[in-house]
Amino acid sequence: MDLGSQTFRMAGAEVEEGRARVLFSKRANVRMGQSLLRNGFFSKEAIKRGIETVANFMKELSSWEIASLRAIATEAFRRASNSNDFLREAKKLGVAIEIISPEEEASLAVKGAYLTLQNSKSPWIMVDSGGGSTEIVLCDKDRVRQCVSLKMGAVSLKEESLQTSLASRKFLRKAALERIVQGLDAFKKQLSGVKTVVATGGTATTIAAVALGLSIYDPRKVRGFVISCQELEELYDRVSDMDLETRKKIKGLEPERADIFPAGIAILLELIRYLGLEKIIISDGGILLGLLTAFMEKECNFYVELSGARGLYV
Repeated sequence: MDLGSQTFRMAGAEVEEGRARVLFSKRANVRMGQSLLRNGFFSKEAIKRGIETVANFMKELSSWEIASLRAIATEAFRRASNSNDFLREAKKLGVAIEIISPEEEASLAVKGAYLTLQNSKSPWIMVDSGGGSTEIVLCDKDRVRQCVSLKMGAVSLKEESLQTSLASRKFLRKAALERIVQGLDAFKKQLSGVKTVVATGGTATTIAAVALGLSIYDPRKVRGFVISCQELEELYDRVSDMDLETRKKIKGLEPERADIFPAGIAILLELIRYLGLEKIIISDGGILLGLLTAFMEKECNFYVELSGARGLYV
């Protein structure tokens, strides 16, 4: 289980006769990070939504013979002062949740993204933009060479825009660029010259789904999708000009993600402009795939080969 600021995700797999296959996957938009920026703690409503989702996940697991389970939580849980309240409630359901460090989060996301790459050239940059944070990682194959974690994600940036008198569209890009400059200026020299950038996370896969006009999400089409800076700019302008109800009707965009979608695009758009790049590659592999494959390797003593993992869709 991967419990994020916006989305909770779960996947299960088995290893049999030297092959791995995904048995099931589930996801739910929970919005744990709602009001977190303003209050510094999870609201009662967010905790209720989150625990209900974990309970639903456990109900799903009851129909499977599960040998091992690992559940991790990321930025929202690192930031919230009452995370332990949630962890205690989850433990009553039989789930021991680990709040992982930004470094482990980046490592898992890199592993998951790398497994989906068709042409694994190095070095490359991975951008994992979630609800509460954005990890920018310089990678050598599936290893982290250097990582910067920005305390900015689609949920937190959107909520920050509600606290300013500036127009949201103008504020989102300005605020995103400011955070990127603050976080990456000392790191920019190492990133210069790297042309391959892979974006993972809910914003990235949603961008691909919307650009492709997918009525039903298809990871096979999303994985490896390439979008140019110009196309991303046009998409940002289009969705920013829509009111929320109209935006919710866009093909490929989950209604629960509609309000934070422009903020998520703004982060990726300003990042690739800051790096002087023309395009990004979208990957449906990220923390959950990285977590799943690392877990299988550890628990089953089974090395997940690059070619085989390209068929693991979670």
